[in-house]
Amino acid sequence: MRGLIVAAGEGKRMRPITYWRPKPLVPIADVPLIVHILRGFVAAGVREICVVVGHLRDQMTEALGDGSTWGASIHYVVQEKALGTGAAVLLARDYLADEPFMLSWGDILVPPSHYRRVVDAYDAGVKGVLSLNVVDDPWEGAAVYVSEGLVSRIVEKPARGESTTNFNNAGIFILPGEVLDLTAALPPSPRGEVELPQAIDELLRSGGRLRAVEVEGYWSDVARPGTALAINASVIEELGSDHWVSPSAEIHPSATVIPPVYVDARAKIGPGAAVGPNVSLHAGVVIEAGAVVSNAILLPGCSVGEDCRLDWCYAEGEAVVPPSTVLPGRPDAPFILPPPS
Repeated sequence: MRGLIVAAGEGKRMRPITYWRPKPLVPIADVPLIVHILRGFVAAGVREICVVVGHLRDQMTEALGDGSTWGASIHYVVQEKALGTGAAVLLARDYLADEPFMLSWGDILVPPSHYRRVVDAYDAGVKGVLSLNVVDDPWEGAAVYVSEGLVSRIVEKPARGESTTNFNNAGIFILPGEVLDLTAALPPSPRGEVELPQAIDELLRSGGRLRAVEVEGYWSDVARPGTALAINASVIEELGSDHWVSPSAEIHPSATVIPPVYVDARAKIGPGAAVGPNVSLHAGVVIEAGAVVSNAILLPGCSVGEDCRLDWCYAEGEAVVPPSTVLPGRPDAPFILPPPS
């Protein structure tokens, strides 16, 4: 089975980060988001993977290369203009060769074990598998209705409060090749886009059976900067432990490290500083004496001056925070420090 990762969008809700970095390359626990997905595919036995790229695509192809670093073989197709999820999937039609394929959107983050669960749920009794996560109201995604473990209906972006299900389309699938024919025959939606969920609904109406598999553990579409910061803690806990600190990191004996954290071997934490919870310090990050950092992702080479206070903050590589700076961000309004000009 081949795989498909759609990672072409502009990531408008993730701005300003996506002005200079494609959203799939936003690092979570020191690993680009799309690499978490690649690893999941490969661990589930899906190693031939097509990646649909678009926005800042040169960064994507440079970062991922041919995929061999992760045991994958990557083929690229380019989406020049965003015309919907269905249109993006159709770009890979020749590569997929009308065979069943595993699909993920390029901004979906789930525990690594979920990909294997999806593959294990696919058998001769069904046409495919659709992942679900539970939400209060699926109005921002797609409402999924389930009966006896099978998907009965899917409604893309229902009106707020209209759905009678709490299941949301989690964005990871196994789909039959025939869904490509159904997608190609679709008229544009009211938004002017070709929507893959419409094709999936057509498949269901024609008698195609899709098994529903609920995500166990965290799920995020990493839609906004605050979302990336919030999910960072869950990923650190899942991938290592609640206290993931390299023994080679330079940490002063009087510093405090509060899990969950990720501290790279080449990071430095000065005397009296406090780091955590929910912090990733990448290579070369320096936290000076007395600084307090929580709910933050600091990319390689960042420096935080003495006696700073940072909360809910994302800093690009080589960003410099002057001494005694106070950045009291919030989950819905984090501070974003751009790369030096």
